[in-house]
This record gives sequence, structure tokens and C-alpha cells, in this order.
Amino acid sequence: MAENLKQAEAAELHERSVELWLRGRHDEAIAVYRQALGLESDAISLQLRDTLPNSYSDPDATPDGPINLQQQNAFAAYRNTARLTTDDARAWFNVGLTHEKEDRAAEAGQAFVESFKSYHRTHAAKALLGGGNAAVGVCRRVVEIDPRDAKAWINLGAALGQAEQPDEEIDAYSKAIQLAPKYAEAWYNLGVAQARREEDVEAIQAYKQALLLAPKFAKAWFNLGVLQGKLGNPHEKIRSYRKAVEADSNFGEAWHNLGVILSAVGKQEEGSAAFQRARKLLNPKLRIAETIEFKSATTPDGAPDRPDAAPPS
Repeated sequence: MAENLKQAEAAELHERSVELWLRGRHDEAIAVYRQALGLESDAISLQLRDTLPNSYSDPDATPDGPINLQQQNAFAAYRNTARLTTDDARAWFNVGLTHEKEDRAAEAGQAFVESFKSYHRTHAAKALLGGGNAAVGVCRRVVEIDPRDAKAWINLGAALGQAEQPDEEIDAYSKAIQLAPKYAEAWYNLGVAQARREEDVEAIQAYKQALLLAPKFAKAWFNLGVLQGKLGNPHEKIRSYRKAVEADSNFGEAWHNLGVILSAVGKQEEGSAAFQRARKLLNPKLRIAETIEFKSATTPDGAPDRPDAAPPS
């Protein structure tokens, strides 16, 4: 019961931090955000606290001694975590605390701001799992926190797609691409949205752009193959499905579709091998008839919880 009360208080403080931030009171927002993190006991914070030395899980910690070698190693671990998984709010928070200990106020402030944004961006991505207008509201607030955050715009686009607001959805992805043109997920989601509107030529171009940026993007190859088949390009369709299974050898739907098209063009032996691979990967209860093809996803993917860093604009 006490834990639930702490979680509720933390959630209220996080909400308060957003309100302060949107009113321009950034220092106060970060202070409230630190209070919220101090109440949380999520898996990430516990892992950092238990496995890394001197993690400063207490937001009010003010160690007296100078940074020692063990602490330097911990700091390097936090920085590496933040670099590899840019939405790890705890890692950024610990970087900020370490900078504070070194009396590097400017760097500490930057890390705390990054931690604040990362936390709320991740919260928005989780809200997408529930869908509906509530997710749209959460994602809009994250965009308001930082209108130049491409990942926030991607999440907003995905929420708008779930809420069946296609025009605004495409506008959100376009904004993300404007801010971070090398962000493959933005191009992919744009393609999904365009395909749902049957803007097939535009969707193909969006998928191809995503694949220029991320050649191993299996879902983009898969959806590209679906549209190429729809437009009557069987050889390009085969190539795309082959690329999809090369990128993800456990992609059962792609193996199935590859089997369909190979059989259709007379390559029965190769098609049969692809079907056998699909059978091993797909749940038998969900298996469809071998004469029917899987279709492209109808719901866009949100930005993943831990996306690759969006490149500088």
C-alpha cells in the first residue's frame, strides 16, 4: 500500500514538473522531477543502484570526498549507457549528479534536462500501448516540452494514427523528418500512414528512404514487398521479401509471403522451403491458408522505448 502511495505521489510530481516546464520555470521543473525520481523504485533504478558503485540513487546525495577511480568508472558507465540508450532517464540523471559533485553546474544542468525529457518521452511511448485520445494528449505534452524533439513527434504521429486522425498523423511524421531527416523510423511510419490511405507510390518512396538509412530494417522490406506486389512488380516483391528474411531470419510472415510469390512464379521447390520455414516460426493457431498473403501492418509503430539517437538537424 505504501509503495502504491509513493508511486502515486511520484506520478503527481512528474505531472507537476511538466506543468512547470511548460510555464517556462525550468529550474523548478527539474527540482520537482528530481523529487519524483527519488520516490521511484523501478527496475532500472534498482539495477543501477545495485550493480554500479556510487550511483547516487538519492537525489539529495552530496558526497564529501573527491571523485575517486571507482566513481570515475561508474560515471563512465552512466555516460556509456546514456550514449547507447538515449532514453535512459536514470543514466542521464546519474551523469547530472556526478557533474554536480564535480562542481560542473552547466554540464549537470544539461544532463538533468536530458533526463527530464527522456523520462517523459518514454512515458509517451508507453502511453501508446493503451492508445486512444489519452495517448494523444500525453504525446502532445512531450512535443510541447521540446518542439524540436524528433522522437516526440514520431510518438505523437503514432498516437494520432491510433486515434484515426490521418492528416495530423502525417503532419507529425513530416515534422519529425524535417527535424531529423536521417531517422529511419520516421520515414517508415510515414510509409505505413500513406499505405493506409492507399497512397502507394508515396509509401514506397518513404519505405525506400527508410531502407537507405537502415538497410537491415526488416519490416520496411516486408511492407515494401506488399506494395510492390499490389502494383504488379513480382520480381521486386521477391527481392524485398528476401531482404526481409535476410535482415530477420525469424520473420515468419516474410517467409510465408516469400513462399507465396515464389510458388506463384513457378519456383515451387524454393517456395515450399520458405513455407516450411514459416510453419516453424508462426503460431499454428494464427497460420493462414497458403494461398492468402499477409498484409502490411495497419497500425504504425511508435518510436521504440530506446530508439537510436536522432541525428543533429
